[in-house]
Amino acid sequence: MDATHLDTFVDALIDDLTPAAAWEGDRTLFHLLDAPRRGVDDQAVVAVLAAAVTLRNLADHVIASAVAAAERAGMPARRHLRTGADLLTALGVAPGAAYRAARVGRAAAALPALTRAQRLGGIGIEFADAVGKGVSHIEARVALSVDERADVVTTLMIQSTPSGVDKKARGIAITKAKTQPVDDTVVPVAENTDLNDMTVLPTGDGRVAATLDLDILTGEELLAALDPLCRPVPLPDGSPDPRPAGRRRADAFGQILRTYLSSSGRPTSGGVLPHVTLIRPTTAGVDCLGFGGPITTSTAELIVCDSTLTAVTVDHSGAPLDVGRSERLFTPAIRKGLAVRDGGCAHPGCGRPVSWCDAHHITPWEHGGTTSLDNGVLLCRLHHTAIHHGGWQVYLGPDRHPWFIPPYAPGTPEPEHLRSHARRTMTYLPTAA
Repeated sequence: MDATHLDTFVDALIDDLTPAAAWEGDRTLFHLLDAPRRGVDDQAVVAVLAAAVTLRNLADHVIASAVAAAERAGMPARRHLRTGADLLTALGVAPGAAYRAARVGRAAAALPALTRAQRLGGIGIEFADAVGKGVSHIEARVALSVDERADVVTTLMIQSTPSGVDKKARGIAITKAKTQPVDDTVVPVAENTDLNDMTVLPTGDGRVAATLDLDILTGEELLAALDPLCRPVPLPDGSPDPRPAGRRRADAFGQILRTYLSSSGRPTSGGVLPHVTLIRPTTAGVDCLGFGGPITTSTAELIVCDSTLTAVTVDHSGAPLDVGRSERLFTPAIRKGLAVRDGGCAHPGCGRPVSWCDAHHITPWEHGGTTSLDNGVLLCRLHHTAIHHGGWQVYLGPDRHPWFIPPYAPGTPEPEHLRSHARRTMTYLPTAA
């Protein structure tokens, strides 16, 4: 089976899901799902649901395997991309799903039992990713032989949910660490900073969920910082603090962050002291935070008073309008505007973070170019060099976003212009994102 067979199957499935009038006795999948007959179609609908779940699992396995194959063949680099996940993202896959598929594909060779189950469509990619992460968590703490790894995979695969896999993996790691022989040359697990880990994920309702796994010293420092700030504070009438312990710890952590952001001694990020950035559109739209996304007007007005916040006004296409005056060198205010527009290195397929980027004059200063938002673009050092020495060209399009022209030999046709990394569509229309 190759891509042609898959295309044929996809076309047939699309045809069967296309709305159409039903002839007597001739009901397609569309009719079954659009107007199921009570009682009569129960078994058929459940069968379709089970088959669709298996099909989804198989499709995810094919995607993960194909991404791993693309990375082994060096395909992302030939397309000016860093990883197979970037290749998936360019095909329209959400970044989180793309990185998960790449992780599962890379881990397949080391986890044959898990891969066999995926090939049968019995395991979803979320569960497979959880098993892979669980094995990595255990192996970071104790050495596993091939047989031990196979046993661990079997144990993790009988769990019912990804969260259950994670919990079981942590328990296995703790148990096995206790049985390891003492070796004075090995850093104890509790003190090993190489095992430190933190996840920060936006949730479906716009909040942020975080988990921490810290060495004992860093954990002690965190607890010492939280302790004086999370003690119960009685209400003005003397009644007890109504906040539960978890809420008090979260409030204390927020106070630590605000204290850090208000300190002039904190390290810079890309030449700018880290601030919370509030993005305010001039036309119809909602206020947004640089990382967190849309917020209500009441919250925006509350944080506007904070000295650790920078407000950036943007137009309908997200291009900054007013963040400061021009100087010979790009000022922190202008860099903040470039960060809002470019989101990191603007070169197609790159996107390295803002803190890694130089601010480049599109029209050189020595040729009359100004130091302004419309004459600036953020580029990592690799792609900054490509502009100066590699034959790449950059210009500001009518949408006020950077566009790039790949190198080409004189006398040959000019290649297709490429959008910046932060620009999702190939159109110049100002309303496109």
